[in-house]
Amino acid sequence: MSSNRIVLLGTRGGPRIAAGLSWPSSSVLEVSGRPYVVDCGLGVTRQYVEAGYSLGDVRNVLLTHLHSDHCLELGAFLHTIWVSAPPEPIVVHGPPGTEDLFGHFLSAFAEDIRIRMEDERQSDIRDQLAVREFTEGPVFSDDLVEVSALRVVHPPIEHCYALRFRTGSRTVVFSADTCFFPPLAEFAKDADVLVHEVMHLDAMRRLCDRLRDIKPNLLEHMLAAHASGADAGRIATMAGVGHLVANHLIPADDPAVGPDEFREIIRETWTGELTVGHDLAVIEF
Repeated sequence: MSSNRIVLLGTRGGPRIAAGLSWPSSSVLEVSGRPYVVDCGLGVTRQYVEAGYSLGDVRNVLLTHLHSDHCLELGAFLHTIWVSAPPEPIVVHGPPGTEDLFGHFLSAFAEDIRIRMEDERQSDIRDQLAVREFTEGPVFSDDLVEVSALRVVHPPIEHCYALRFRTGSRTVVFSADTCFFPPLAEFAKDADVLVHEVMHLDAMRRLCDRLRDIKPNLLEHMLAAHASGADAGRIATMAGVGHLVANHLIPADDPAVGPDEFREIIRETWTGELTVGHDLAVIEF
């Protein structure tokens, strides 16, 4: 097993949950055996351990943006690490607003945290965790990776960022949520792997028709804020990446659309190596 790999923990776009379907967005980039967690949608804690990782190994968590399907379980993930593993420093890297997001979680669970510190003599969770907010440009680097961010277009979210990980001679880029955005191709130029969101337009139109009474503006939002399969293929082709991984698949619950249908729309514009993601898929690089 390679120690340089991507594990897709959750691959569906959007916050809805249904029996037997995939979890919302979260991934692990593993470099030389060290995991870097990218996004914390609902289910990240369970999927992380199901993938064979130890909670005690988390040191860096990165959020692309603050839509709930990418950050809803951030606090619960970190709290579970705190109560389950020896105290080690963890840094959460996220866009503006991340500090408030986690601060409000700590406030909501202040009584539980107080009781565990007093009754179980646990260390203070606030001494273990730090939040560092970033915008476009360098995010952080350590002895294994150098991470940078590109602000992408995902209205109405102001701060949404693609992330590029450079490690040795290898580069992996996560698109985050975005419409067709040509600067992303330059950001991902010659990357070994591009993990890009993919929307199936016909299936999305059917979903929006079903939800029109409760989400009357959903189709307009999806068309403005997300990339079709052909869009993702165009970006990968323009960037000359080695491997395109389709992730954040939307919609994920249309009975007429599965991996083959997503693959077909991407192949309109992409002829290279392609993986249509599924939960717990492993991509070595």
